[in-house]
Amino acid sequence: MLNLTHARSFVTVIATRGVRAAARQLDLAPSTIVEHIRQLEEVLAAPLVVRRRGGALPTDQGARFLPLARSLVETAGRVRSLIHLPALRVAASSNVGTYLLQPHIAAFRQSARIPVEQWIGSNSDVVARLERGEADLAAMEWWDGRPGFTTRTWRREPLVVIVGPGHRWARLGSVSVTALQGEPLLGGESGTGTGYLLRRQLGPLAKSLAIVDGFGNTEAVKRAVRAGYGSSIVMEASVADEVATAQLVALRIEGVELAKEIKLIVPEALPPTAPAMAMFEASRLWGRDLAI
Repeated sequence: MLNLTHARSFVTVIATRGVRAAARQLDLAPSTIVEHIRQLEEVLAAPLVVRRRGGALPTDQGARFLPLARSLVETAGRVRSLIHLPALRVAASSNVGTYLLQPHIAAFRQSARIPVEQWIGSNSDVVARLERGEADLAAMEWWDGRPGFTTRTWRREPLVVIVGPGHRWARLGSVSVTALQGEPLLGGESGTGTGYLLRRQLGPLAKSLAIVDGFGNTEAVKRAVRAGYGSSIVMEASVADEVATAQLVALRIEGVELAKEIKLIVPEALPPTAPAMAMFEASRLWGRDLAI
């Protein structure tokens, strides 16, 4: 087995071009550095360092091993930083992180006195960060139940149809699914939380909707709807400001209750004392009337 301490000594000898210089940098005795190199060469069954007048240089085998040794040492450093990271890392899907989570993160940071690092992106990227160990807690619009994680529904967030104030539906208050089939719907494409919900709730009817993708995010969708490009189905919370100022009109869908179940997810193996678990449990008090 490769020893990381020995690998670090090898990398430092090559970087400083000498055993004594490496010993000073690592605060070790020169004889210890020499022993580390000897044991490393024994494990790899190859000479790694040659001493010349110009200093210590890698052999051909040492030169091939050098980038791997650097990577091992750097990875070990990142692992130590990760394990002792003082901050709580929260990853959230775009709309959840933008429109729902911010006040709760601010309140948790103040009450728990724990720094919180936020990352906001697509649902699939949030899952990837969670699985790679780059997030301690995730907040998403869906969850596929994969093993190794603990999840709970934080809240149910209604979805509404939005149109511009000059749209023919602006004074209706609600619209039927049949009417939606002939209207360009901006966003909600496959891979988004809204698209997933539409397929689940509307079944085959979802395929008949005229989805127009390529807008990238809800802010772009809202501006396009205001400009008269069509309508959209979005989380009610994401248009609260625009509806209050009459820049957009929110409509219900007749006979259909569309609501996203916002999920909080943490790794299953987290100890109860972990900051992520503290936020996970604190979330039970966030909007208690909507929590399940």
